[in-house]
Parts: sequence; C-alpha cells; structure tokens
Amino acid sequence: MTAVFWDLDDTLLETLPARMRALEHAYRLCLGSSVDAIELWKSHRGGSLEALGQRLLGSEGPRFVHAYRDFYFSNPKDIRPFEGVREVLDALAEHGLPMAVVTAKISWGATEELEETGLLPYFAAVIGADDAEHHKPDPAPVYAAMDRLLITDASDVVFVGDSPADIFAARNAGALPVGATWGTIDEELLRDATPAHLLREPGELLLLLGTIAMGGAAP
Repeated sequence: MTAVFWDLDDTLLETLPARMRALEHAYRLCLGSSVDAIELWKSHRGGSLEALGQRLLGSEGPRFVHAYRDFYFSNPKDIRPFEGVREVLDALAEHGLPMAVVTAKISWGATEELEETGLLPYFAAVIGADDAEHHKPDPAPVYAAMDRLLITDASDVVFVGDSPADIFAARNAGALPVGATWGTIDEELLRDATPAHLLREPGELLLLLGTIAMGGAAP
C-alpha cells in the first residue's frame, strides 16, 4: 500500500453532536417540524448533505444545505480527534506514507477543523464536497485525492471510513475499503456494506497495514 485515505467525520474527528444540532435546525427551519436527527442521518447511509437536501426538498435542496452549514459553522462546537487517531497518524507519517482526507464536508470547513485540531499537517490533500463533480459513494472524490497525490493505481490505496458511502466509494474506485467502527453511528449498516476489513480502534490499522506489507492475509 502506498497511501491511506481517511473520511473526516466519525472517523478522524468527533463532530456528531454539533452536526446533529445543525441537522435538527435545518430540518425545523426548512420543513417546519422536528426530526430525530440520528435516525435521519442513519437513513442517509453517509451520503452527501447535498443529496440529503435534494431528498427532503427536491429542487429546494440547496436551501436545506445553506441552513445546515450556516448553523454548523457559525455556532460554537467541541470537536476533537478520536482517541488513538493522532498516534496512528504519527506512526504513518514517520513511515512516509502519504495520506489524504476524503469527506462530504465542504472543503474549507474540513480544512478549518483539521487545522483547529492540529491534524492538518498530516495530510497532503483534503478533498471536500466541492472538489469533485460527484460525491461518495461515487468514486470521483477518491480519484481526486489520487490525482493530488500523483497516485495512478487505486489498488495501492487504503480508504478508512465509518459509513456505507465510504466503503462503496472505495470499492467503486478500486481501493481497499476499511470500516472504522469506533465512530460509526450504525455499525450494522457499516457491516452490511461489506468492507474488506473492520477495525475496532484506530491502532488496528497499523496491524492491518503491517500484515499487508508482509504479503499475508490480513486479520
């Protein structure tokens, strides 16, 4: 393997409470009623915010997206890396393994949060919702990250993510899909997407990569 790509929310960073508050706000503002934000997001299976807006409001979907982002980025939020993430990033960086973030979050917002949490220097590229014509589960964002890192063979890439959209995007691109269960909101959905490997904690990625490097069957 020559590179590791990461999803952002619920994989690298704990952002769920702030995102769900923004989702509740946008739903109430645009649809006039309350919603169980967690269940709504589960039903979306990790797709993009734009796709959710279209699903809820059709051609008025951008209004939902604007309401969500305006609330999310203008209100205080407590975000932090998951336990063990920084240590794994340190280890991969020490071995010279290039890394990128591939997220459905708007790119400037993702970059801002990575900078705030001290993780930005680990990544050679941050691919957001505005960096590819199509969103996960389409492979376009994965290809965009490969272009930034000058990678030509997707089979050299491990993609770590918490949602079905991450797994499908990796598989559609030809990368190795790895499920991150430590932050997922629905492990059953993640399992149903049949990732090549499931990890319980970030440190297990180092064991997996070590096994792959030795040419063995990963656990």
